[in-house]
Amino acid sequence: MRYPGRSGIRAATAVLGIATALAAVLPQATAQRDVAHIDPAALSRGADPDVPHLVRDTIRDGDLRIKATTRGRHHALWVVAGGYLVRDYNVGPERRTVLTFVDPDGNRRRVARSRGWIEAQVSPGGRRLAVQTWRRPLEQRSVITVTRPRSGRVVARTELRLATLAAVTHSRVLLGRRAHWHDPATQWWNYERGTLRRIHGQAALGADTRQDTVVFSAPARGEFCNRVAVLSHPRRTLWRSCRVAPHRWSADGEHVLTTRAYFDAAGTDRWWVADGRTAKRQARVAGRLDWHAVWEDDAHFLTLAQSDAGRAAILRCDLAGACERASRIWRVPLPSEPSLYYAPPPVVLVDR
Repeated sequence: MRYPGRSGIRAATAVLGIATALAAVLPQATAQRDVAHIDPAALSRGADPDVPHLVRDTIRDGDLRIKATTRGRHHALWVVAGGYLVRDYNVGPERRTVLTFVDPDGNRRRVARSRGWIEAQVSPGGRRLAVQTWRRPLEQRSVITVTRPRSGRVVARTELRLATLAAVTHSRVLLGRRAHWHDPATQWWNYERGTLRRIHGQAALGADTRQDTVVFSAPARGEFCNRVAVLSHPRRTLWRSCRVAPHRWSADGEHVLTTRAYFDAAGTDRWWVADGRTAKRQARVAGRLDWHAVWEDDAHFLTLAQSDAGRAAILRCDLAGACERASRIWRVPLPSEPSLYYAPPPVVLVDR
């Protein structure tokens, strides 16, 4: 839900039922222009982001500057116990996805490499890392490995068919099974005991275990429909939608960032701030925006944006939708293919 080769990767994730598969096929012509596109260059300059982020090949975390990987293109950044995790995609002759652990001194350890795609989930507190790999794109079987990020020690490993890695905790992994196929289900894999337990008859796409919230695929109502429910009571529905999809809840659970459930482009054209329990929309930011956004604190979120003139930056927006610039401006050419819609600055925001 933002990287080179995005169309092919999205096709793979749709088949595999990965949690990010909510960003999929809709012609760009449907992008609405009822609200003016935000122009980062026209905004006042605020403080730098108060969350870890990558600028080109350097991790910035407060005053820390840590050299990250330099091969491939960065797609995601996580904070884990003892350091950071960077996901890169190499678009050269040896196409592959690589997951690398980087400690605060800049030492690196490769966690996973695949000619297919790699998904990762980090537990609250960052002491467990679940990694899902495929040997080849569009493959139905995947391997899920749980490790201790600081040491790299493998805690558990399993191979599954048609599985979506939705979340990980200190002792369990939440899995969506057979999304968009017959007999969907959500299971807890207790990797300490080696057991699988079915908890619901819909496939989970993602979850926020701290907020006790889960997002289920609900294809019976439409290909890209979703149902948001209470994780501990999965039959209890918070809301349903075929138009918008939740992306991130704030730490206090009061608000959630939502965007379109499907939009065929490298970026999206809307971020909404909504009530965390009802999804009632409270604010909107429109423009050439990144598929990823992250809460900086309970009252502000960060995303990347590009103007219609190709000027790109990090944005900081509040609960009312008022924004300021949180970085310098980069001149990034607009995509030559209009349907791609958006090209990011050389920045990756933390995934949390």
